[in-house]
Amino acid sequence: MKVTVLGTGGWGLTLGQVVYENKNELTFWTNSQAEVDLLSTEHQYKDKLPGVIFPADFKYTTDMHAALEGCDMVLIVVPSQFMASVAANLGSWTPAKGKEPIVVCATKGILEGTDQLMSEVILEKVPWLTEDKMVAFSGPSHAEEVSRHVLTAIVAACVNEESAKVVQQAMSCSYLRVYTSTDIVGVELCGSVKNVIAIASGVLYGLEAGGKFKIGDNTRAAILTRGQAEMCRLGKALGAKPETFAGLAGMGDLIVTCLSQHSRNRYVGEHIGKGETLDQVLAGMKMIAEGVPTCRSTRALAKKLGVEMPIVEAVYQMLFENRKVEDVVKEIWGRELKAENWA
Repeated sequence: MKVTVLGTGGWGLTLGQVVYENKNELTFWTNSQAEVDLLSTEHQYKDKLPGVIFPADFKYTTDMHAALEGCDMVLIVVPSQFMASVAANLGSWTPAKGKEPIVVCATKGILEGTDQLMSEVILEKVPWLTEDKMVAFSGPSHAEEVSRHVLTAIVAACVNEESAKVVQQAMSCSYLRVYTSTDIVGVELCGSVKNVIAIASGVLYGLEAGGKFKIGDNTRAAILTRGQAEMCRLGKALGAKPETFAGLAGMGDLIVTCLSQHSRNRYVGEHIGKGETLDQVLAGMKMIAEGVPTCRSTRALAKKLGVEMPIVEAVYQMLFENRKVEDVVKEIWGRELKAENWA
Protein backbone atom coordinates (compact mmCIF):
# COMPACT_ATOMS: atom_id res chain seq x y z
CA MET A 1 0.00 0.00 0.00
CA LYS A 2 1.21 3.51 -0.81
CA VAL A 3 0.47 6.00 1.98
CA THR A 4 0.84 9.78 2.02
CA VAL A 5 1.02 11.61 5.36
CA LEU A 6 0.02 15.27 5.29
CA GLY A 7 1.77 16.88 8.24
CA THR A 8 5.13 16.40 9.96
CA GLY A 9 4.21 17.19 13.54
CA GLY A 10 4.85 14.68 16.31
CA TRP A 11 1.69 12.67 15.64
CA GLY A 12 2.11 12.71 11.86
CA LEU A 13 5.69 11.45 12.10
CA THR A 14 4.64 8.80 14.61
CA LEU A 15 1.81 7.47 12.44
CA GLY A 16 4.14 7.49 9.47
CA GLN A 17 6.54 5.37 11.47
CA VAL A 18 3.75 2.81 12.04
CA VAL A 19 2.95 2.78 8.31
CA TYR A 20 6.64 2.30 7.47
CA GLU A 21 7.14 -0.52 9.97
CA ASN A 22 4.17 -2.30 8.39
CA LYS A 23 6.13 -2.41 5.09
CA ASN A 24 4.04 0.21 3.27
CA GLU A 25 5.42 2.80 0.85
CA LEU A 26 5.45 6.18 2.59
CA THR A 27 5.79 9.87 1.69
CA PHE A 28 5.42 12.87 4.02
CA TRP A 29 4.17 16.27 2.92
CA THR A 30 4.80 19.55 4.74
CA ASN A 31 4.48 23.14 3.57
CA SER A 32 7.83 23.98 5.18
CA GLN A 33 11.04 23.49 3.22
CA ALA A 34 12.92 24.06 6.48
CA GLU A 35 11.18 20.99 7.95
CA VAL A 36 12.00 18.94 4.86
CA ASP A 37 15.68 19.92 5.18
CA LEU A 38 15.76 19.27 8.94
CA LEU A 39 14.07 15.87 8.80
CA SER A 40 16.01 14.74 5.73
CA THR A 41 19.39 15.50 7.32
CA GLU A 42 18.88 14.92 11.06
CA HIS A 43 16.11 12.26 10.90
CA GLN A 44 14.58 13.59 14.09
CA TYR A 45 12.50 16.51 15.36
CA LYS A 46 13.97 17.42 18.72
CA ASP A 47 11.37 20.09 19.49
CA LYS A 48 8.45 17.69 19.01
CA LEU A 49 9.77 14.20 19.79
CA PRO A 50 13.17 14.51 21.48
CA GLY A 51 15.21 11.34 21.37
CA VAL A 52 13.17 9.65 18.64
CA ILE A 53 15.18 8.83 15.51
CA PHE A 54 13.28 8.15 12.29
CA PRO A 55 14.49 5.97 9.39
CA ALA A 56 16.94 7.67 7.04
CA ASP A 57 14.93 6.63 3.99
CA PHE A 58 11.76 8.50 5.00
CA LYS A 59 10.74 10.70 2.05
CA TYR A 60 9.65 14.32 2.58
CA THR A 61 8.36 16.91 0.10
CA THR A 62 6.61 20.28 -0.10
CA ASP A 63 4.83 19.25 -3.32
CA MET A 64 1.51 17.81 -2.15
CA HIS A 65 0.30 16.68 -5.56
CA ALA A 66 3.54 14.79 -6.19
CA ALA A 67 3.26 13.15 -2.77
CA LEU A 68 -0.31 12.05 -3.50
CA GLU A 69 0.35 10.51 -6.91
CA GLY A 70 -0.77 6.88 -6.92
CA CYS A 71 -1.48 6.73 -3.18
CA ASP A 72 -3.97 4.28 -1.66
CA MET A 73 -4.41 6.07 1.66
CA VAL A 74 -3.97 9.67 2.84
CA LEU A 75 -3.34 10.42 6.51
CA ILE A 76 -4.15 14.03 7.44
CA VAL A 77 -2.38 15.08 10.63
CA VAL A 78 -2.31 18.89 10.77
CA PRO A 79 -3.57 21.34 13.44
CA SER A 80 -7.31 21.97 13.19
CA GLN A 81 -6.89 25.64 12.25
CA PHE A 82 -5.03 24.58 9.09
CA MET A 83 -7.42 21.81 8.11
CA ALA A 84 -9.53 23.86 5.69
CA SER A 85 -6.53 25.05 3.65
CA VAL A 86 -4.83 21.64 3.63
CA ALA A 87 -8.09 19.92 2.64
CA ALA A 88 -8.61 22.47 -0.15
CA ASN A 89 -5.14 21.65 -1.47
CA LEU A 90 -5.98 17.95 -1.31
CA GLY A 91 -9.23 18.66 -3.15
CA SER A 92 -7.38 20.45 -5.96
CA TRP A 93 -5.64 17.16 -6.79
CA THR A 94 -7.56 14.70 -8.96
CA PRO A 95 -6.95 10.97 -8.49
CA ALA A 96 -7.57 8.46 -11.27
CA LYS A 97 -11.26 7.57 -11.50
CA GLY A 98 -12.00 4.50 -9.42
CA LYS A 99 -8.63 4.86 -7.64
CA GLU A 100 -9.68 7.42 -5.02
CA PRO A 101 -7.69 6.84 -1.81
CA ILE A 102 -9.14 6.34 1.64
CA VAL A 103 -8.66 9.56 3.62
CA VAL A 104 -7.86 9.21 7.32
CA CYS A 105 -8.15 12.21 9.63
CA ALA A 106 -6.04 12.01 12.79
CA THR A 107 -6.68 15.65 13.76
CA LYS A 108 -9.01 16.33 16.67
CA GLY A 109 -11.12 19.46 16.87
CA ILE A 110 -14.12 21.47 15.73
CA LEU A 111 -13.28 24.11 13.14
CA GLU A 112 -13.27 27.48 14.87
CA GLY A 113 -16.08 29.77 13.77
CA THR A 114 -18.15 26.80 12.59
CA ASP A 115 -19.73 23.68 14.05
CA GLN A 116 -17.89 21.38 11.63
CA LEU A 117 -15.98 18.31 12.74
CA MET A 118 -12.73 17.70 10.88
CA SER A 119 -14.19 15.02 8.59
CA GLU A 120 -16.95 17.43 7.59
CA VAL A 121 -14.38 20.07 6.68
CA ILE A 122 -12.48 17.56 4.55
CA LEU A 123 -15.59 16.25 2.80
CA GLU A 124 -16.64 19.81 1.99
CA LYS A 125 -13.26 20.71 0.48
CA VAL A 126 -12.47 17.47 -1.39
CA PRO A 127 -14.98 16.94 -4.23
CA TRP A 128 -13.81 13.43 -5.14
CA LEU A 129 -14.10 12.10 -1.56
CA THR A 130 -17.23 10.32 -0.33
CA GLU A 131 -18.33 9.43 3.22
CA ASP A 132 -17.63 5.74 2.67
CA LYS A 133 -13.89 6.50 2.31
CA MET A 134 -13.62 9.12 5.08
CA VAL A 135 -12.14 7.65 8.27
CA ALA A 136 -11.51 9.26 11.67
CA PHE A 137 -8.57 7.94 13.72
CA SER A 138 -8.82 8.75 17.41
CA GLY A 139 -8.22 7.44 20.91
CA PRO A 140 -5.84 7.60 23.89
CA SER A 141 -2.56 7.90 22.02
CA HIS A 142 0.12 10.41 22.90
CA ALA A 143 2.77 10.59 20.18
CA GLU A 144 5.44 10.72 22.89
CA GLU A 145 4.51 7.15 23.84
CA VAL A 146 3.46 5.58 20.52
CA SER A 147 6.71 6.75 18.90
CA ARG A 148 8.55 4.73 21.57
CA HIS A 149 6.37 1.66 20.92
CA VAL A 150 4.34 1.92 24.14
CA LEU A 151 1.35 -0.45 23.92
CA THR A 152 -1.63 1.59 22.70
CA ALA A 153 -5.20 1.03 21.44
CA ILE A 154 -7.12 3.39 19.15
CA VAL A 155 -10.25 3.53 16.96
CA ALA A 156 -10.72 3.87 13.18
CA ALA A 157 -14.27 5.09 12.48
CA CYS A 158 -16.15 5.29 9.19
CA VAL A 159 -19.78 4.94 8.11
CA ASN A 160 -18.45 2.16 5.85
CA GLU A 161 -16.98 -0.51 8.10
CA GLU A 162 -14.94 -1.96 5.23
CA SER A 163 -12.93 1.27 4.91
CA ALA A 164 -12.36 1.28 8.67
CA LYS A 165 -11.09 -2.30 8.39
CA VAL A 166 -8.60 -1.31 5.66
CA VAL A 167 -7.17 1.31 8.04
CA GLN A 168 -7.25 -1.21 10.89
CA GLN A 169 -5.08 -3.61 8.89
CA ALA A 170 -2.72 -0.90 7.65
CA MET A 171 -2.15 0.69 11.06
CA SER A 172 -2.21 -2.23 13.52
CA CYS A 173 1.15 -3.55 14.68
CA SER A 174 2.78 -5.17 17.72
CA TYR A 175 2.31 -2.03 19.84
CA LEU A 176 -0.70 -0.31 18.22
CA ARG A 177 -4.05 -2.13 18.34
CA VAL A 178 -6.74 -0.59 16.13
CA TYR A 179 -10.46 -1.17 16.70
CA THR A 180 -13.18 -0.20 14.21
CA SER A 181 -16.39 1.78 14.65
CA THR A 182 -19.14 3.09 12.38
CA ASP A 183 -19.86 6.05 14.69
CA ILE A 184 -17.58 8.63 13.09
CA VAL A 185 -19.53 11.55 14.61
CA GLY A 186 -19.18 10.16 18.13
CA VAL A 187 -15.51 9.28 17.73
CA GLU A 188 -14.64 12.72 16.36
CA LEU A 189 -16.73 14.57 18.93
CA CYS A 190 -15.05 12.68 21.77
CA GLY A 191 -11.62 13.49 20.39
CA SER A 192 -12.51 17.16 20.19
CA VAL A 193 -14.39 17.93 23.40
CA LYS A 194 -12.15 15.89 25.70
CA ASN A 195 -9.44 18.49 25.07
CA VAL A 196 -11.64 21.15 26.67
CA ILE A 197 -12.35 18.94 29.69
CA ALA A 198 -8.60 18.31 29.96
CA ILE A 199 -8.04 22.05 30.39
CA ALA A 200 -10.47 21.95 33.32
CA SER A 201 -8.55 19.01 34.76
CA GLY A 202 -5.32 20.95 34.41
CA VAL A 203 -6.83 23.89 36.29
CA LEU A 204 -7.32 21.55 39.25
CA TYR A 205 -3.64 20.59 39.18
CA GLY A 206 -2.71 24.26 39.17
CA LEU A 207 -5.02 25.08 42.05
CA GLU A 208 -3.74 22.11 44.03
CA ALA A 209 -0.17 23.34 43.61
CA GLY A 210 -1.20 26.78 44.85
CA GLY A 211 -2.89 25.37 47.94
CA LYS A 212 -5.96 27.61 47.60
CA PHE A 213 -8.38 24.67 47.34
CA LYS A 214 -8.34 21.17 48.75
CA ILE A 215 -7.98 19.31 45.45
CA GLY A 216 -7.38 15.57 45.16
CA ASP A 217 -8.15 12.43 43.20
CA ASN A 218 -11.81 12.73 44.20
CA THR A 219 -11.98 16.14 42.53
CA ARG A 220 -10.33 14.99 39.33
CA ALA A 221 -12.59 11.94 39.13
CA ALA A 222 -15.63 14.20 39.46
CA ILE A 223 -14.48 16.51 36.66
CA LEU A 224 -13.68 13.59 34.35
CA THR A 225 -17.02 11.90 34.97
CA ARG A 226 -19.14 15.02 34.69
CA GLY A 227 -17.07 16.06 31.69
CA GLN A 228 -17.92 12.77 30.04
CA ALA A 229 -21.60 13.46 30.77
CA GLU A 230 -21.32 16.78 28.91
CA MET A 231 -19.65 15.07 25.97
CA CYS A 232 -22.39 12.44 25.91
CA ARG A 233 -25.19 15.03 25.99
CA LEU A 234 -23.68 16.91 23.06
CA GLY A 235 -23.16 13.65 21.21
CA LYS A 236 -26.78 12.63 21.70
CA ALA A 237 -27.90 15.95 20.20
CA LEU A 238 -25.74 15.22 17.13
CA GLY A 239 -26.91 11.63 16.71
CA ALA A 240 -23.83 9.87 18.08
CA LYS A 241 -24.02 6.48 19.81
CA PRO A 242 -23.91 6.67 23.65
CA GLU A 243 -21.60 3.64 23.89
CA THR A 244 -18.90 5.50 21.95
CA PHE A 245 -18.43 7.84 24.90
CA ALA A 246 -17.62 4.91 27.20
CA GLY A 247 -15.03 3.47 24.81
CA LEU A 248 -11.46 4.23 23.75
CA ALA A 249 -12.34 7.38 21.82
CA GLY A 250 -14.47 8.63 24.72
CA MET A 251 -13.50 7.76 28.29
CA GLY A 252 -10.16 6.30 27.19
CA ASP A 253 -8.97 9.48 25.49
CA LEU A 254 -10.53 11.63 28.21
CA ILE A 255 -8.54 9.85 30.93
CA VAL A 256 -5.18 10.11 29.19
CA THR A 257 -5.66 13.74 28.12
CA CYS A 258 -6.85 14.88 31.54
CA LEU A 259 -4.22 13.08 33.61
CA SER A 260 -1.10 12.59 31.48
CA GLN A 261 2.03 14.70 31.83
CA HIS A 262 2.24 14.65 28.02
CA SER A 263 -1.10 16.46 27.63
CA ARG A 264 -0.74 19.96 26.19
CA ASN A 265 -4.32 20.77 27.17
CA ARG A 266 -3.74 19.74 30.77
CA TYR A 267 -0.60 21.92 30.66
CA VAL A 268 -2.63 24.96 29.57
CA GLY A 269 -5.16 24.43 32.35
CA GLU A 270 -2.49 23.86 34.98
CA HIS A 271 -0.82 27.19 34.23
CA ILE A 272 -4.19 28.96 34.11
CA GLY A 273 -4.86 27.44 37.54
CA LYS A 274 -1.58 28.92 38.78
CA GLY A 275 -2.72 32.41 37.78
CA GLU A 276 -1.19 32.89 34.32
CA THR A 277 -3.16 34.44 31.46
CA LEU A 278 -3.90 32.47 28.31
CA ASP A 279 -1.52 34.66 26.29
CA GLN A 280 1.28 33.98 28.77
CA VAL A 281 0.68 30.23 28.64
CA LEU A 282 0.55 30.00 24.85
CA ALA A 283 3.67 32.16 24.47
CA GLY A 284 5.63 29.52 26.37
CA MET A 285 4.46 26.56 24.27
CA LYS A 286 6.16 25.10 21.19
CA MET A 287 3.18 22.93 20.23
CA ILE A 288 -0.54 23.58 19.79
CA ALA A 289 -3.17 22.83 22.44
CA GLU A 290 -6.28 22.02 20.40
CA GLY A 291 -8.56 22.51 23.41
CA VAL A 292 -8.16 26.29 23.25
CA PRO A 293 -9.85 26.94 19.87
CA THR A 294 -12.12 23.92 20.37
CA CYS A 295 -13.45 25.46 23.58
CA ARG A 296 -14.93 28.37 21.64
CA SER A 297 -16.38 26.09 18.97
CA THR A 298 -17.83 23.62 21.47
CA ARG A 299 -19.45 26.36 23.54
CA ALA A 300 -21.03 27.88 20.43
CA LEU A 301 -22.29 24.48 19.26
CA ALA A 302 -23.75 23.67 22.69
CA LYS A 303 -25.60 26.99 22.79
CA LYS A 304 -26.90 26.44 19.25
CA LEU A 305 -28.25 23.00 20.20
CA GLY A 306 -29.46 23.98 23.68
CA VAL A 307 -27.13 21.51 25.42
CA GLU A 308 -26.04 22.29 28.99
CA MET A 309 -22.23 22.08 29.33
CA PRO A 310 -21.22 23.87 32.55
CA ILE A 311 -17.60 22.64 32.56
CA VAL A 312 -17.07 23.80 28.98
CA GLU A 313 -18.66 27.14 29.92
CA ALA A 314 -16.36 27.41 32.94
CA VAL A 315 -13.27 26.79 30.80
CA TYR A 316 -14.46 29.39 28.29
CA GLN A 317 -14.85 32.00 31.03
CA MET A 318 -11.39 31.30 32.45
CA LEU A 319 -9.67 31.37 29.05
CA PHE A 320 -11.47 34.14 27.21
CA GLU A 321 -13.29 36.27 29.79
CA ASN A 322 -10.40 36.43 32.29
CA ARG A 323 -12.59 35.35 35.16
CA LYS A 324 -10.81 34.41 38.38
CA VAL A 325 -10.25 30.69 38.47
CA GLU A 326 -11.21 30.46 42.13
CA ASP A 327 -14.58 32.09 41.49
CA VAL A 328 -15.38 29.80 38.57
CA VAL A 329 -14.51 26.65 40.53
CA LYS A 330 -16.67 27.78 43.46
CA GLU A 331 -19.57 28.32 41.06
CA ILE A 332 -19.18 24.85 39.55
CA TRP A 333 -19.27 23.21 42.97
CA GLY A 334 -22.07 25.48 44.14
CA ARG A 335 -24.47 24.76 41.28
CA GLU A 336 -28.06 23.79 42.01
CA LEU A 337 -28.27 20.26 43.40
CA LYS A 338 -29.90 17.76 41.06
CA ALA A 339 -30.09 14.11 40.04
CA GLU A 340 -27.15 12.69 38.10
CA ASN A 341 -28.09 13.03 34.44
CA TRP A 342 -26.17 11.69 31.45
CA ALA A 343 -28.51 12.80 28.72
